[in-house]
Amino acid sequence: MRNRLLIILIPLILFGARPNFKEGVSLYNQGAYWEALRIFAELADEEVSLNPQRSASSYMRIRCYNKLGFSQRALTLAREFPKAYPKSEYLDDLEYLLGEIHLDLGDTREAAWYFASSAVTTPNKKVRKAARDFAESLIGNACDMDDLHALAGRSIDRTGQFVALLVAERFLSEGLKGDGISILFNLRPYITDEDLRKKAIHLYDNFRSTQTDTLHIAVVLPLSGALGSIGSPMLDGIKFAAMTYMDSTSTAVNLHIYDNESDLSESIRIAREVRGDPKIIAQIGPLTNENIKGTAAVMEGHNIPIIAPTATEDHLTTLSTGLFQFRATRERKAIALAEYAVQTLGLETFAIIAPSTEYGQQLADNFATRVDELGGIIQYQGWYVGEPEDLSKNHFRKIREIGLEELYLKMQEDSLRLDSLLTGLITEGDSTNIYEEQLKPILRKSRPTRGDSLDVNLSHIDGMFFPVHDGSIPYILYQLAHNNLITHIFGDENWMDPEILKKNARYVPELTLVTGDRLGFQTLSQSHVDEYLRIFKHRPEQYDLMGVDVMGMLLDATQYAGGSGNKLWEVLINSPNYEGLVHQVQWGGDTKRSNELVFLLDYEDRNFELTGYYDNSGFFSMDSLEMELPMELPSEEE
Repeated sequence: MRNRLLIILIPLILFGARPNFKEGVSLYNQGAYWEALRIFAELADEEVSLNPQRSASSYMRIRCYNKLGFSQRALTLAREFPKAYPKSEYLDDLEYLLGEIHLDLGDTREAAWYFASSAVTTPNKKVRKAARDFAESLIGNACDMDDLHALAGRSIDRTGQFVALLVAERFLSEGLKGDGISILFNLRPYITDEDLRKKAIHLYDNFRSTQTDTLHIAVVLPLSGALGSIGSPMLDGIKFAAMTYMDSTSTAVNLHIYDNESDLSESIRIAREVRGDPKIIAQIGPLTNENIKGTAAVMEGHNIPIIAPTATEDHLTTLSTGLFQFRATRERKAIALAEYAVQTLGLETFAIIAPSTEYGQQLADNFATRVDELGGIIQYQGWYVGEPEDLSKNHFRKIREIGLEELYLKMQEDSLRLDSLLTGLITEGDSTNIYEEQLKPILRKSRPTRGDSLDVNLSHIDGMFFPVHDGSIPYILYQLAHNNLITHIFGDENWMDPEILKKNARYVPELTLVTGDRLGFQTLSQSHVDEYLRIFKHRPEQYDLMGVDVMGMLLDATQYAGGSGNKLWEVLINSPNYEGLVHQVQWGGDTKRSNELVFLLDYEDRNFELTGYYDNSGFFSMDSLEMELPMELPSEEE
């Protein structure tokens, strides 16, 4: 009986000695942190069934360690807390505590971040105000430039937005307007919180008070001569975008319009004139690669943005720090097409037939190089001069010879295999040489002859790449069909001629194109179309829309540049993606001034479908979106 009584009394004694959470809080408030730590540490180690306040005890243990100067120990426990108590009601309080811990450790950057996080997450008004005061003070005074840049780019969530706005405010107050405006420009697509939006608008309004009333932009286009049919509608689109902008803002736009007649010497003369005008903050044009090269050489070192609307030659942006290529380079398109063919479609063998122009060579060589890098095989690469009127005599004949030789070797291997089998151990079907059957129309003494009757269809080339110039499609399609080559065609934007493709539909096998825009997906409203027609007496088409998008992108950036060409350059190079009516821009490449975004289109059932797109992150496939192309598409030769 005595032993049994002892067993009952021991738990009662232990329970009576159990530490009390309220007592621990009282000791903490009195500054008796060691005594409070003893209580909270013991409670934090108990099972939840014994201590429903276990997360509160763990939180208070961290506070005690920090008060006692053991900041590193407190930091370690604080980092473990969210994993141990993912649903704790003290997670918001922990953000503020982390700010205090980092501040005690002398890490102003992390302290600022956690105080900012507390300010935007805690429901406690008193804590929120204290956290906001700390964040504003640290970012506004204590953080150095490295801290500020790191904080501004850390995240785009609500905390990141609040921190970035504080950094922008610091930059603007110290006269670093380019840095401040770049932050505001980058944040603009992401801010949805009303308080943060008001803060951003307030900062922007303070900046706008120093902006110029008129934006001066040079426009250098061929308005006469051979390319006048391109330059004139593009100028109309530029004017329309400028008028729309002025209708919605208090800022005027002054277009300094020059007709370079596509002449290199005239483009150079104009560039010198633009360079000497301090009012001009940007230039659109000229169009051709050679004219862009001359302009870039004259303007180098001035950081006045030069937007090249149509030039696609590789490595142009290396010629001048101010040059921006609005359309993707030939290299970018060819590489994207090669990656799609090998990595997505799984094709292995390829042939390339291209014009021996710089345009054709750049596309063909970049495609071949990337295919080779990915493990594909270029079985044939050939060139032609002028129109591809007769590719059969050389190129297609050689491609067929490769295919016939492969079939002959396979026929021999199949015969040897069959001969080695014992009679009676194979069926009649097994004994048939399928390659011999395929070659039967042209067999002479058990060997294909040079006299190819073209009756044998060949599919040894998985894909053929034809970068072409305008007007070449009918020649290629007819000869490809005539030579009985079964393959997947890959092409550039000059293949995007719906009328010619429909006329030659019976010759079109599988066809995939790479393009630099989404023409056919334009989102210009009917009211805008009607207004455009009323002003310019024609509907907006291909080059009108390009002008609208080029000017729209530039004006979008000028809102944050304060009338300065240098600041405009900073905004452009640090801007997020720009999405126009037809064109999208994602700056990238080695210079961060080449448009890296390209689209892939498949031609099916006499229509183009948007298959996917490549950006800086790689390939993104899209659901089949049928796209009808009601208008002529750009000639990539420009």
